[in-house]
Amino acid sequence: MNRYSALDLMPETADDNQFTQEFIQTIDDFLKGTTKLAILGVGNEDNGDDAVGLHVLKNLQEANLPDWITNFYCEKVPEHFLGKFRKLEPDRIIILDAADMKEIPGAIAIFPKEAVSSGFHFSTHTLSLTMLEEFLKPVVPDLITIYVGIQPKDLYFDTPLSKECKDAAEEFAELLIERINLADKEKTN
Repeated sequence: MNRYSALDLMPETADDNQFTQEFIQTIDDFLKGTTKLAILGVGNEDNGDDAVGLHVLKNLQEANLPDWITNFYCEKVPEHFLGKFRKLEPDRIIILDAADMKEIPGAIAIFPKEAVSSGFHFSTHTLSLTMLEEFLKPVVPDLITIYVGIQPKDLYFDTPLSKECKDAAEEFAELLIERINLADKEKTN
């Protein structure tokens, strides 16, 4: 279960995001058995699509998610939340960020820690993201982390989120809310 591969969501156009069954199954497998899930939005709102992970998180915060979910709006400094993460002791973490995958803007992929720490340019926050898991492992030895990256279009200073990234962020948030609610129903049955 801890060996996720990069699963690209390859929309034919930016307006036609279709999640594959494999992508959805990866989310479902990740959520299965979760007791505490931390979802981290990472990015810089001043740099266009670098804010895409934060946009996903804003959509999640507006949803009525179960109490075993904790959202963290980390912006550029996820390491500033280490104390809160450690106190929460989550057994699963989802990290949301822009990722330059050399794909079309709005493409979404799930990456394992191994891909992020092996030099793949996941985001400008890569070092602190992989260190986060290492910091928490002594407290939560069975911690599983996935990194969800969305391909940015523009990362220029003082530009808004592109339509492609905004749409992808909203569609991924909808999918994640749906899958979390299904996992929650399974917990109560």
